[in-house]
Amino acid sequence: MKKHIAGRWNRTTRQRVLHNVIHLNNVENSRFFLYSTLTNIMKTVWIYIVGFAFLFFTAESQQKNVEIKLKLAQSYERSGDYEAAVKLYEEAYAKDSANYAVFESLKRCYLLTKKYPEAISIINRRLLHTPNDLSLLCQLGTIYVRHADDTRGFAAWERAILLDSTNEVTYSLVANSMMEVRLFEKAIETYKRGRRACNKDKLYITDLAYLYGSTLNYADATSEYLKLVRENPAQLGFVQSRMASYTNRADGRKAATESVEQITKTETENLAISQLLAWLYMEGKQYDKAFDVYKLIDKKTNAGGREIFNFAERAFRDKSFLIASQAYQEVVSAFPKFLMLPQAKFGYARTLEELSVITDTLKLFGNVSPFQKEVKPATESEPQFTGVVLAYKRIVSEYPKTEIAARSLLRVASLMFERFFNLDEAQSTLNDFLKNYGQFIPLAVEAKLLLCDVTLAQGNLDKAEETLKSISDIRPVSPENKDKTGLRLAEITYFRGQFKSAMEQLGNVMSDVMSNTTNDALTLQIFIQENQEKNSAALGEFAKADFLKRQRKLSEALAIYENIFKSDAESEMADEALMSIGDIHAQMRRFPEAVASYERLATDYEESINLDKATMKTGQIYELGMKDKAKAIEAYQKLLEKFPNSIFVSEARKRIRELRGDTI
Repeated sequence: MKKHIAGRWNRTTRQRVLHNVIHLNNVENSRFFLYSTLTNIMKTVWIYIVGFAFLFFTAESQQKNVEIKLKLAQSYERSGDYEAAVKLYEEAYAKDSANYAVFESLKRCYLLTKKYPEAISIINRRLLHTPNDLSLLCQLGTIYVRHADDTRGFAAWERAILLDSTNEVTYSLVANSMMEVRLFEKAIETYKRGRRACNKDKLYITDLAYLYGSTLNYADATSEYLKLVRENPAQLGFVQSRMASYTNRADGRKAATESVEQITKTETENLAISQLLAWLYMEGKQYDKAFDVYKLIDKKTNAGGREIFNFAERAFRDKSFLIASQAYQEVVSAFPKFLMLPQAKFGYARTLEELSVITDTLKLFGNVSPFQKEVKPATESEPQFTGVVLAYKRIVSEYPKTEIAARSLLRVASLMFERFFNLDEAQSTLNDFLKNYGQFIPLAVEAKLLLCDVTLAQGNLDKAEETLKSISDIRPVSPENKDKTGLRLAEITYFRGQFKSAMEQLGNVMSDVMSNTTNDALTLQIFIQENQEKNSAALGEFAKADFLKRQRKLSEALAIYENIFKSDAESEMADEALMSIGDIHAQMRRFPEAVASYERLATDYEESINLDKATMKTGQIYELGMKDKAKAIEAYQKLLEKFPNSIFVSEARKRIRELRGDTI
């Protein structure tokens, strides 16, 4: 039994041992196989990792290289070296043609250097990948046309339109591309085609209007703008600003006016179109026609005179005084309850004043024009300048203690001084003003400045100085009036012969370098500086003559100026003396003598800073004093030719056009 068991045990044990050995061998083999497999996998993974790493670092290096070239090319482009920029952009594009920034930069530089075939090539290459790129197709059409290949250019634009032929944006982009190469007629056709395709007649109004204006088709341009006004009356101001680009031309204004006139016959109730017509009339200086339209507008809108009053104000600013006076009078007579009736009456008085004065707009001869004949106060019924004083006084009595009364009283004082040279009346009126209307601060300052001028004309330097110093007690005073006060104080010091102090005072009159006050202060400052040491005695005489001139003692002043000039024609102040001689002759209405003085100044003193002003004065004397149009035009033309940078150039051009009868 034991033997059997032992035998079994041995057999079993052997089997188990054998099994275990086999199992162990299998496990070992499996382990070896697994190890071998894992090793192979790891090798493959490492190969891929190394490969990918190599590709990654290569791509990154290539990208960095492209970026470096791109930045360097941009630097060359900014400096204007386009050829060098093109070369670098091309190298970057060769390495990374998909980079949009590189593509755009290269295309831009191709266009800047007019390398159109190259630009066309890279665009076509990109279109292979993005065939529906509308913007790129539009650009391609433009470049083909610039390269004188219109057929391909039109084909590219047509291809762009067919991408989305019912989209408004499509036609806008294509038309804009055509406008880039000044194919305005083609752009017009495209916009009109877009209207038909989208079935919208009010598309592209401003674009078409601009194009019609650019092709001198002013009637159709106006028709387009009229569509905009009908659609939205609030756009009237915008339409006027756009139409102004061609209404400043006689033919453009005529075509526009005729178009709007035609429309108003059928659209009589369209207020915006009536306003547009009135504006066109005013642009053409046809204020009489504009007045008729504004009367209708005022009636349609139940404005109670407001539209007519606003028109009168505009006509007055534009110096159309006759029509302005009629408009003001219409308000006064037809609308007695108009809220701004006092202002209308004041405006009417102002137009009467302007209508009776030959205006020297530049005030080259001071506040008193030498071309206005001397007048004396008369009755208001006289259709002359003299009745204006009574018109102003009536406003003062009808609206006492008001600002409009204050303004009227100030005008009375100014007229009494400047036109009638009635110093006592002017002084009395100003004292009355300061007593009863001093609360109107800006006007009170003007009154004191005018009172200073009156007392200077009376020869009273101390009283003039006292009046000016009292301005410092008023608050606030504008910088402009501070400068005027400072200039007058300096002039008083100059008249007294205290030149050093005058120089110091003039140095403080500089708040606005563009103002006439600053210009006058600089002129006097330079004059004193040039002469106070070398010609102090003569400078004293010159100051004495200037003071006499301010008092309108013209004969006495003239004698001193002539003596200064005769004593030393080579001195620094000789040309100033000659200029003053001419001015006094003009004020005395001795026009031939004045012209002779100015012409001698131009002949003998070619370096004088007064030459352009003397030439302008000569033109004014011929035009307004001697009524010789040909000579006046000749003088103004001379100013344009010899002094192209003069501040009087624009005025000279205007005078020439007016004298020739040109349409302005």
